[in-house]
Amino acid sequence: MQFHIFSTKREPRIGSLIMLVISAWSVRKPRRLLFLAKIFGIFLRALLIRGVKARRLNGNIPLVLGISPTLRCNYNCQGCYALKSPIQDELPSAELNGLLKEAESFGVASVVVTGGEPFLREDLLLTMEKHRKLLFVVVTNGVFLTPAFARRIARSRNIIILVSVEGFEEETDARRGKGAYRKVLQSMKYLKAEDLLYGFAATANTANLEALSSDQFTEEMLNLGCKVGFFTEYIPSGEKPVGSWILNNQEREKLRMKVLELRRKKALVIIQFPHDEYGKHNMCSASGKAFLHINAHGEVEPCPFAPYSCENIREGGLRSAFESPFLRAIRNQPHLMQRNTYACALFEHRDEVGKLHDAILNNRK
Repeated sequence: MQFHIFSTKREPRIGSLIMLVISAWSVRKPRRLLFLAKIFGIFLRALLIRGVKARRLNGNIPLVLGISPTLRCNYNCQGCYALKSPIQDELPSAELNGLLKEAESFGVASVVVTGGEPFLREDLLLTMEKHRKLLFVVVTNGVFLTPAFARRIARSRNIIILVSVEGFEEETDARRGKGAYRKVLQSMKYLKAEDLLYGFAATANTANLEALSSDQFTEEMLNLGCKVGFFTEYIPSGEKPVGSWILNNQEREKLRMKVLELRRKKALVIIQFPHDEYGKHNMCSASGKAFLHINAHGEVEPCPFAPYSCENIREGGLRSAFESPFLRAIRNQPHLMQRNTYACALFEHRDEVGKLHDAILNNRK
């Protein structure tokens, strides 16, 4: 039986979209209500703690923390922002657990786990299982998902998996390598067998826009059991950016209209970056406003596409991240948080962001 989450053209923000997805999925079966109750409990607890902790900080506590526990990857995707990133000196298990424990204590509600390929960290699943006061959203290529993995995720009730895909087999294998799409199908089969809430993550660019915008792609993802999907517009960062992949305004508008249509007609909620993050005021939520990123070495960054850091959690913990003068300086200049040409404001203003970074480090000398 099909359900439709949206019946109007109203455009809610990301947090509302996520909770609508969880709620709509959960009410289909009584046993899923345990997941819904768990997630609502996580966010309520975080809200109460953040209200108290924020008064004691000279900074801001974001609702969402992004972490890249490793920058290693078993793929070599064209145009990846993490391609050729340093892979040595990753946060060991003890430090990663300490980081997440501290996040719980500050009232962070959700952790988005990216990479690299996160599950190259053999300790990652166990680490997430230990921190039930956080909702984890893991973006993975799916290669390391197994039936046993899926069963453990089902028991944890605090993990949502997003499997990376580029469209159909042709588009996915073209960027990720031959056989990548079959791995996507296999991993989703395991997730579906455990009746999990999961979805897909796709990078929208000129090479796959037609595929992603097609009704056939939506039906394929629905048939595979997805209830949520993320379209993230391509940003030409990393070692080998592909300039020809950048969407123009007409292509962006085409994709946006398709996303809004899908919300009204399908039992699949598509969340589109940057549109659903920036909203009508065209304002980025990174730099500690509602999100910040911690890379595999513990460095605190405004976001993965602006890899500048003046703090490291190994030295000052999460407090140093939340009170970061660098992140505050970015937030205090609103034009740095607004985009025009690219899908990321901080990437678009990277020269100015870089100068702020250098000035703060020079003042510490």
